[in-house]
Amino acid sequence: MISIVRKYKAAIQPMHGWNVELKCSGCNYEGKPRYEGWTSRRDVNRDALATIYAKLACPKCGRRLTDEAGWKLVDLFSDVSIPEKNEKIIKQFIAGLIIVPFALAFMLLLGAQMDWWGYSAFVFLVISAVFIQPLIMLMNYRIARLRSRCECGKPFYIFMGMLERTYCYRCSSCGRLLRLRD
Repeated sequence: MISIVRKYKAAIQPMHGWNVELKCSGCNYEGKPRYEGWTSRRDVNRDALATIYAKLACPKCGRRLTDEAGWKLVDLFSDVSIPEKNEKIIKQFIAGLIIVPFALAFMLLLGAQMDWWGYSAFVFLVISAVFIQPLIMLMNYRIARLRSRCECGKPFYIFMGMLERTYCYRCSSCGRLLRLRD
């Protein structure tokens, strides 16, 4: 069971990085920035509505390139549409989260009218509570599968940041852009 959880966590964890050229506003160097890892702290470019998790620095002068990366993210992903598969997964998930509680409420109401309380009602409540977490895990896994392998056949989209509450990825092999809603 522990190996299943490890595989799940590995599947949904995005690969962070930055492989797009930027222009430093300090020294006018134009090229790939120095990638110094990623942080859970969000560097937000408020003007561009972009969130960059990568720590990027100019290789020449060492200046942080958060604002430049935010504007580059807008340039790259503003015209990229969200795949239909992603929208379908989200709609199915929301429908599941609405249908399951309504079904539970209906069964409880029906059980109250038919004097159905006791062991059966308790078992039904426990089973319905147990299925919520796997439903959420399944949705996360299905969305993660959309970015696990590119159409070019090679794995690993690189997570570049967020643009207006959507997640922006770029294929590490062919450069294809992918924008997902989570």
